[in-house]
Amino acid sequence: MNGRPDPDRADHAADDDIWRDLVARLREDDPRLGPGFPDEDFGPAPMEPSAAERAAAVRALEQPEDEAQAPDFEEFDPFGLARPRGTVFRDDQPEGDGEFVPEEPEPILAGADPAAVLAWLGALGSPVGLLLSALFWRDIPAWAIAVLVAAFIGSVGYLIMRLPREKDEDDDGARL
Repeated sequence: MNGRPDPDRADHAADDDIWRDLVARLREDDPRLGPGFPDEDFGPAPMEPSAAERAAAVRALEQPEDEAQAPDFEEFDPFGLARPRGTVFRDDQPEGDGEFVPEEPEPILAGADPAAVLAWLGALGSPVGLLLSALFWRDIPAWAIAVLVAAFIGSVGYLIMRLPREKDEDDDGARL
């Protein structure tokens, strides 16, 4: 052999010899790690500053140059919650000439066709009525069930008949 330990042998006691040989070969390749490079450990790692030392360093960085201009904790009120109610400052007043007054909204069914409203009421209300009667009114008369079913069928039929018969080829169906 060439003076190096055999890594394939089963003797585990020679692991230190293999390790020393590896370190010696690495030192030969790197001129900075010459014979003067210490083999011993470099000692414990430097201690990190404690939490109190870090907090003191942060306070020193955050401390303003002029202490007279620094606001106190009692004066800090970013949301304006500490001032008395009803107090209005110049900054709080809305910009513009006057107050904004929204338009009066139109009634919900202002321009709706009454027949269409009744049809929607029958199409949506009949199944709800059947469900509630099945849950709470077990001995409902047969004529009431027939009326609810007929109202549903008639309402859905009316709404389908109101749909446009022909479709415009360029129309995407959107309504504004």
